[in-house]
Amino acid sequence: MLLISVIIPIYNTALYLEKCIESVIAQSYSDFELILINDGSTDNSGEIIEYYSKKDSRIIVIQKTNTGVSDTRNIGIRSAKGEAICFIDSDDWIDNDYLEVFIKNFQDHDTLLIQNIKRNGEVKNKYIYRSYNVYDEFDNLFTDNELLYSGGPVAKFYCKSILLDHNIFFDNNVSYGEDLIFFLDYIKHIKFIQFLNIAKYNYIHNTNSLSTNRNYSLNNYAIVHEKIMKLIDWSKSKNQKTLNYVFSVDWDIIESGIDQNLHLPNNKIKQELFCFSRSLNKKHFHLANFNRKIIYLLLKTRNIFLLKFYKSTLAVLIKK
Repeated sequence: MLLISVIIPIYNTALYLEKCIESVIAQSYSDFELILINDGSTDNSGEIIEYYSKKDSRIIVIQKTNTGVSDTRNIGIRSAKGEAICFIDSDDWIDNDYLEVFIKNFQDHDTLLIQNIKRNGEVKNKYIYRSYNVYDEFDNLFTDNELLYSGGPVAKFYCKSILLDHNIFFDNNVSYGEDLIFFLDYIKHIKFIQFLNIAKYNYIHNTNSLSTNRNYSLNNYAIVHEKIMKLIDWSKSKNQKTLNYVFSVDWDIIESGIDQNLHLPNNKIKQELFCFSRSLNKKHFHLANFNRKIIYLLLKTRNIFLLKFYKSTLAVLIKK
């Protein structure tokens, strides 16, 4: 039997927590440990997990001060005794055969298994349900499955030894895109990704969650941007469809970073935007639409006044 460590970081999700925990306890595959980590919740989440730990010996409770979801997940990884690791968010839940699906499809840790996700009851991801060689089939893997938008840690079957051997953890200094960074670091150390034509993970969009209410510095976006550029360098891909896709996603990240921070004073935003302007290359210009070509030139010349004016007025009119 393969021991699975199920890691759930918790912060003020008492309304959803019992359903989440009950869904794990009810798994048809029973050889798991459930690591519940309370990240300094101010509601009664801490009391709920203590109650469940007394009911089931497979439950491990860690109570800690608030340090954020990345540090919380990292504590879970370091505490895990399982050979495999699954992450679950504390306001979600899983069907009772979620772990069993992974076990039935498991062959070796060179393959990352990925399930689909039900979002408010509907399957939204459009994966091609097959196995891909990560390096040799890099182009099809990413473009067929829009993989850069599927970097979250849930609904995936990670190998603990790969994480520890290659020092793969969530970046505590990043509060935007830390999931994608973790995922991109991991896939460089495996051979295959297999998409399973099944969805046993239930995601609920919680408008009160931290992930939907945080503001992020430009530096956060820049770190994700640089990680994506390193991915292209690693893959050595020259496939035009892949490059179009990757640079389109990268532009989405760059524009999101700018839009989130337009309110900053000019001297502050100019300093922050330097991290983008120095790493944009000619492909960012050639593979951009007209709107983004203008943004590229304004970033390269670091003309913050015109950039703010363009983004707040002219760009809006052009998109209409």
